[in-house]
Amino acid sequence: MFQPTKHFITRKLFCLTAPHRQFKDMTFCLTDYDAYGFDLDHTLAKYKLTELCRLAYEGACEALIKTKGYDKKLKDDIALHKDFICKGLFLDADKGNILKLSHDGKVLRASHGTKMLTKDELKKTYGADLHWEHFQEAKDNVKSSDGKLKYRFFENYFDIPSAVLCAHVVDYIDQKDGPQEKYTFWQDVYASLGHNYIPKAFAEETGYFFPSLKRNPEKFLQPCSDGVKQWLLELKKQGKVVFLMTSSAHDFATTVLKVVLGSDWQQYFDIFLFNAKKPAFFTDGNSFLGLDGHFETTPVTELQAKTCYSMGNHPDLMKFISQQTQRVKPKVVYFGDSLCSDSFPANNYAGWDVVLVLEEMEAEGYHLTPKDLECDDTATVKNQKEMYDLFLQVNLYIDPEEESFLLSKGWGSFFYHEEEDVKHDKHMNTFWGRLISKYNAIAVPLIEYIAGMPIDHKYKRFSDGVGSTDGFSPAKPKPLL
Repeated sequence: MFQPTKHFITRKLFCLTAPHRQFKDMTFCLTDYDAYGFDLDHTLAKYKLTELCRLAYEGACEALIKTKGYDKKLKDDIALHKDFICKGLFLDADKGNILKLSHDGKVLRASHGTKMLTKDELKKTYGADLHWEHFQEAKDNVKSSDGKLKYRFFENYFDIPSAVLCAHVVDYIDQKDGPQEKYTFWQDVYASLGHNYIPKAFAEETGYFFPSLKRNPEKFLQPCSDGVKQWLLELKKQGKVVFLMTSSAHDFATTVLKVVLGSDWQQYFDIFLFNAKKPAFFTDGNSFLGLDGHFETTPVTELQAKTCYSMGNHPDLMKFISQQTQRVKPKVVYFGDSLCSDSFPANNYAGWDVVLVLEEMEAEGYHLTPKDLECDDTATVKNQKEMYDLFLQVNLYIDPEEESFLLSKGWGSFFYHEEEDVKHDKHMNTFWGRLISKYNAIAVPLIEYIAGMPIDHKYKRFSDGVGSTDGFSPAKPKPLL
């Protein structure tokens, strides 16, 4: 594993002795919570994105070609299209367009297939105000699809490469049959994704995604550092509840856990929740099911510590946490990567605070100043040295090739669109920027960052204002400076 150098770590580093300014109710501190919950994929489990994107793209192509009869020419090397990959793009399915949206629903950039549209072409398609008709529904519900296959957003790296496939399909249709009044290909791509990611495909080794990952999970996953493992154990020492909650099924998730945390992964958590079906976990009231190995058994009404469960619901989990902590209304913070299935439902329905893990922060870069690194801890030379030693144990490295999959010159920043910033105040003005500040306490590039800080460190949190940038840690992404 990569070992950060002193020079490398210093640019990201730790608490200075300058006093922190006090913000009433505008700070975030881990010691204020009674329970800590963790998502798995892209949160505790960091994937090697170059390999993951390649597998996800090739798997989607294979499924579309072999299950729906599409032309095999659709499949090529995803590395040829790295600049088209961008987190948070929308598919306007009927029109065959890929979109980047502003915080108030304006189409900032768009392509028809892989061809980027001009400003005049955008206005011809979406009107003079460029407002997208599905914006309100997407903003209010924060669901990846409307259920009618009218649109889809691509928010995680299991399906982001599918946006490239969709664009190629449109190119192919236009070349073969000419531009369509209404495109219907998305239902085929959607079915092919289901073919690859249906949970039973892992056990049965079917589809075109799970078999490769199952054969060689180390090729796709990066182990957690010793620093993160020590931090998880330290959280448990505080007498708090630490729980794992993932939407991945038990067989797949435990394969991932053994790579990222080791065969003794259970020591880091007090209870283990699989196939949670987020966001439905927070809204639908599904019963918890027992597990016999990988297989679901009967409904469970009383949760027990150190036990694995499948599915479930928010009220029963809160009852367990309340019993374990002896708190009537325990405070929970959840660590996740998805604004759709983690941040929005956990905050909006359960009232949990959320720490968003956002790799795009690291890829787009940031510039640290003493102001960014101030903290409430009365930092002395001694505890600064302890913090530095802890940072030496965490892995803060992002591979340059992987970074190229996270950045797009064609689509621009995930956080910011300069043409829309008429006041030049550098607030987040993309669709996702609005959601980041609204539903999260803070955002970090990797779990490693927060694991390298003292548990009682106080962070600035996002304010209620649209596009607030206060909650980025260790610093704001460069496009927002």
